[in-house]
Amino acid sequence: MLPSVEQTARTELTADGSSGGVLIGRSAALLSMLDEARRIALSDADVLIEAESGTGKELLARFIHAHSTRRFRPFIAVNCSAVPEMLLESELFGHVRGAFTGATGNQRGKFELANGGTLLLDEIGEMPFALQPKLLRVLQEREFDPLGAAHPVRTDIRIVATTNRTLLRLVEEGAFRADLFYRLNVIPLTLPPLRDRKEDIPELAVYFLRKFAAGGVAQLSPAFLEGLALHDWPGNIRELANFMRRVGALCTTGEVGHEFLELLSAQRLTQTEAAISVGLSLREAEKRLLEATLRATAGNRTRAAELLGVSLRTIRNKIRDYGLPPRRFA
Repeated sequence: MLPSVEQTARTELTADGSSGGVLIGRSAALLSMLDEARRIALSDADVLIEAESGTGKELLARFIHAHSTRRFRPFIAVNCSAVPEMLLESELFGHVRGAFTGATGNQRGKFELANGGTLLLDEIGEMPFALQPKLLRVLQEREFDPLGAAHPVRTDIRIVATTNRTLLRLVEEGAFRADLFYRLNVIPLTLPPLRDRKEDIPELAVYFLRKFAAGGVAQLSPAFLEGLALHDWPGNIRELANFMRRVGALCTTGEVGHEFLELLSAQRLTQTEAAISVGLSLREAEKRLLEATLRATAGNRTRAAELLGVSLRTIRNKIRDYGLPPRRFA
């Protein structure tokens, strides 16, 4: 019997050849999405997952595979943005000996290796335009031509495509074929970003701390957890995992207190500096840096003043001058 959504939302995926990731949480947004994923997993329809980076798109693809009738068959993943364009066609469809210079033998492609199972096309929005017609044919006919082959090869696969970009927008920009988009978009799914499921942050933080802590498992103080909830986590779960890895490596006491939030402050300030580009006015750059510092310090004006090397009065004046919400940064 398959586990319930409530159980699966906390269960580490291992038996199906996954990467050992986890889907953790009790938020309504996550459980609703997982309930929908469980239901569609029982069909063979192709799935398109559009979500921000770091939300766990591959984990959701593995979740769908693990709850499908194909769960004992291969799960094969290929990152469309990581393979050079000149090699991607061979990576997907394979080739026969002599198909091109250096092809000294036959090579099976991902579509053939995934036969009977699920093929994850990660970052499908990055697929070269020239290859998209060939992918469309596979989706429609369930057959493909290896490079240099005389005859097509049949395949029985389910496609799960993921992207952190809006494919419809790429279609409007002429960077993605409309017919391929509508063929992929049979069952669309969206993973909620971490900022929309903040009630899951404490459980995720504890999980990652246990995974990464160097000197045993410490307790997370209420002040620390409150600070985590105030952060908007633009990098989503990946950002939280990396942050808790740093905390676990540095914590030498039995409790993780609010002082560790300064690690998050430094991380956020670094991200903000990268976002300040040439051509931005000095006033706008200062405003962005002030906003980021106040967010990073959970609205603590005194601490923000210390980080920026100015007086508390200056911080107050700048909040007023830039029209920032006074209550948010009280």
